[in-house]
Amino acid sequence: MKEDIKFYDDLRKTYPKTMSKEQFRIAAHISKATALYLIENKLIPCRDTKKKTRRYTIKTNDVIAYLQDRVVSPEKYLATDGWYLKRSGNKHARRTCKDKLLRLTPEQVEMLRAYYQNEMSDLEDVMSVKVFAEFLGYSPSTIINWCNNRYVKAFDISGRFMIPKICAIDFLVSPKAHSIQQKSFRHKLFCQDFLAKHRLK
Repeated sequence: MKEDIKFYDDLRKTYPKTMSKEQFRIAAHISKATALYLIENKLIPCRDTKKKTRRYTIKTNDVIAYLQDRVVSPEKYLATDGWYLKRSGNKHARRTCKDKLLRLTPEQVEMLRAYYQNEMSDLEDVMSVKVFAEFLGYSPSTIINWCNNRYVKAFDISGRFMIPKICAIDFLVSPKAHSIQQKSFRHKLFCQDFLAKHRLK
């Protein structure tokens, strides 16, 4: 994302060498169960002291490497739903970004609009399907399907859809976008980042 470099620099300033599991969880915007999954499955290197408190020590550079690789290979870090169910004891315990975003007030919707305007500030005012697909982490065929179904307003120019940025943002702040059951990893990251920045988690 646009602010990633500054975010990584801030992480290094805050945690020059290492951080705890809880600090890792907050920095990565993940749950305690997800952090434990990554640690126990050796997807994030760490030192296990076996202590009851502050048991795990994780190098800051390893956290940054994880965050960068998570964008490129999100499937590598996905835990099964069974992992969470075993720890919650309640099959309804996991609250999703979808649930929270569907309950946004009109003022919060405008905050979300401003968030996406900032994230998309480097993109052209009218973009191709490929550009929007890469930004949001979906396949071009998914974006084309959205355009065909008029979820995303677009111009059909010589058989190719061109999407005005404002229309892309209109879609991203809409209930239709929030209600997508299987969001891409990048789409989830945008949602989680917005909710965290505005303390809506």
